[in-house]
Amino acid sequence: MIKTKKLFLFFAIVGCLVSTGANAQNIFPQVVGHCNLSSGFCLDCGDPQAGIDTEQLVSINTKIAQSYSLSGIRGMVLLQVLVDSLGNGCVLSHTDKSNSPLVQDIVKYLNSAKWIPAVGGKPAISSINIKFQIINGKITSEIQRIDNVNMLENMKNPGKPNVYNKTYQYKNQLLNNYKIKVWQKENSDLPQDMSQNNVIDANDIVWYATLYGFTKFDGKGFYGFNQLNSPFKANADVNAMAIDKSGDLWLSTAGKIYEYTDNSWIKLDSSKIGTNSAYHITCTNNREVIFSTSYGLVIYKDGNYRIINTKTLPQLPSNSVDYAYRDKLNRLWIGTFSGTIMIDAENHITEFNKGDSPINGNCVTGVVEDEQGDMYFSIYTYSKSAERDRDSEGLVKLSVDNKWTHYNDKNSGLPANRINSLMYDRFEKVLWIGTNEAGLVRFDLKDGWENYNNDNSKVPSTYIYDMSQDSKGDIYVSTYDGMMRISKK
Repeated sequence: MIKTKKLFLFFAIVGCLVSTGANAQNIFPQVVGHCNLSSGFCLDCGDPQAGIDTEQLVSINTKIAQSYSLSGIRGMVLLQVLVDSLGNGCVLSHTDKSNSPLVQDIVKYLNSAKWIPAVGGKPAISSINIKFQIINGKITSEIQRIDNVNMLENMKNPGKPNVYNKTYQYKNQLLNNYKIKVWQKENSDLPQDMSQNNVIDANDIVWYATLYGFTKFDGKGFYGFNQLNSPFKANADVNAMAIDKSGDLWLSTAGKIYEYTDNSWIKLDSSKIGTNSAYHITCTNNREVIFSTSYGLVIYKDGNYRIINTKTLPQLPSNSVDYAYRDKLNRLWIGTFSGTIMIDAENHITEFNKGDSPINGNCVTGVVEDEQGDMYFSIYTYSKSAERDRDSEGLVKLSVDNKWTHYNDKNSGLPANRINSLMYDRFEKVLWIGTNEAGLVRFDLKDGWENYNNDNSKVPSTYIYDMSQDSKGDIYVSTYDGMMRISKK
């Protein structure tokens, strides 16, 4: 199972509300951090509530429009801003897990703006939400008050799939070979329908993280975690998960790293493990646990850790590491926001930004290998552009004889270039691809492509994230509209 969750793209937006009481934490999945939370804060409190002058929002819109080509673009991002009693603002979280340059600029402008503090009672820090939206090339922004309890349910609507590939004819002849079942909040104990993370342990237990609660599934029912049976709140948002070779579960949530071993949750000391959060967690055959973070790569093994960043490894393109993977040849692939490198078993470094491969200038966000030794990569282009479908992205194959092949929606049957997840099906010897707007893809590794989405099948959503396979061959899928299981008939 490989995922690119943490590419929570500007145009694949959802929000996740947490507790509406005092001392709440981040509302949205992508935490910016470094806001002063020593005194806590309240959500949209005060009478009148905190706010910002309309002219400042217009000015920010103008700056974004001048910096980016927005023609033909539609999209939305929500940002959580903390406003103190002096009118200082600090962006704490937002819904863009890819942390795109466009959203980084919005964060910068909001942090430097002058805000109107909340009034009422003692001085307090108030949390408010700002919505930026692009429609037909025009950007608008407004305060979105968080008294709408139906916000999540409204935003999970799958909509119509965006199949950018206009030439490939999808016959989907194998679709009838599969039985698709979907669990949703309405028909099960699933805590929330939107998810980006799942893993399966050796006992075929599915550990499933929604954007508003963490649960496990034993094939019959869901068993949720809360403060009575775990260290987590009932509305916990898990950022990353992985199962190591000994069967232990590792996860990142709310600025903490946990290991689940021997039926116990162990909170790791960040000074001992080297990090307190991660975009991705991957585990290797030699007992390494690898954390991809915003300040470098952390490799943890047998109680010790080492950090790979631009200081310890100048060839690393950026300290913002989205994903890392150690392959069967003991090569370490590191995808950063500014490009990808590979460190081989003899510590020789390949800088792909200096070569002519398809991953030149791109971030590797997922890797899977087949039995022959061929490798498949999902790639993402971090650039100052709001373009939704980039030909430089898509799927890349590195064959065992070191030949590169780049698949996108112009030269293959890939329906859309933005990939959220990859999974190699060891039973059928095929590749499953989760796209950001076009649903699920089945690729036979030759020239057969099938596209299953909410317009032509029981697949519930256009947004497909984590995929994991159990010992029977069943595939469990995180989507934005429920947990899906694909079984061979």
